[in-house]
Amino acid sequence: MTSDLESIIDLLGPREVIGQAIDALMVRDQVSRDDAFELLVQNSSAAGGTVREIAAEIVQQRRGD
Repeated sequence: MTSDLESIIDLLGPREVIGQAIDALMVRDQVSRDDAFELLVQNSSAAGGTVREIAAEIVQQRRGD
């Protein structure tokens, strides 16, 4: 995991990062909270990363970093 992603997780905490990623997926994909969480889990499985890491990447992309 890159230091930028670690910084996001450290700053916001794992729970907040996952929540923000779910919110971003809800808006981007026009899906429910449950569906957004399922997308997050699927993305982590496909990418071979943890849900927390994928969530941090989504938050980072949303912030334009």
